[in-house]
Amino acid sequence: MAAPLSEAEIASELAPFGIVLPPPGLSQLSRYLELLMRWNQRINLTGIRDPRTIVRRLFAESLCIARAVDLRGWLVDVGSGAGFPGLALKLAAPDLRVTLVEARQKKCAFLKQVALECGFSGVEVVAERFEDWVGKTEEQPRIITTRAVIVDSELLQTLRRILAPQGKAVFLTTRELALEIRAEQRDWTWLTLPVAFSDGDNVILIGTISSVVD
Repeated sequence: MAAPLSEAEIASELAPFGIVLPPPGLSQLSRYLELLMRWNQRINLTGIRDPRTIVRRLFAESLCIARAVDLRGWLVDVGSGAGFPGLALKLAAPDLRVTLVEARQKKCAFLKQVALECGFSGVEVVAERFEDWVGKTEEQPRIITTRAVIVDSELLQTLRRILAPQGKAVFLTTRELALEIRAEQRDWTWLTLPVAFSDGDNVILIGTISSVVD
């Protein structure tokens, strides 16, 4: 396993994205990164192995959402995997209520361990498929996030049904896929934002349900 990064090194990797975390956030990110790299040796959490790349491609890109969306109330993260972007956003918004929906038990165990060791409060880990969980909840989240999950008509119809009024669906995706989603799903109002200083072609796609369907 690669050597861990110091908090100063983590801050240096975040800086080009315009992300500045207070000391508690940096300490939590450092612990989260350490756990991710250790668990990744046993279960497949991410194909990225270099800690600096993990900070940039997973943490920083997730935290860019905090500059684009008002992170308050209840956020639901679909297909959380290793916790990006949903759990990572707790670093920027400690008071945010977060529900992480992840079908794979081992990844749920990892998410619970991160929440425990990083001292994140208001985090619920749900070991179910999102489609199954949706049928059991009566509350409406303000924000739904996802990364590396197929965004098709079925998923968007489900999000329309459960999002709170004026709620936002936030996808970390590629520029190409964002264009496809925008072209095919016209009953949403879309905003595409580049991920500043991203190594790849990732964007933040934010959807708000349109009041009038074209």
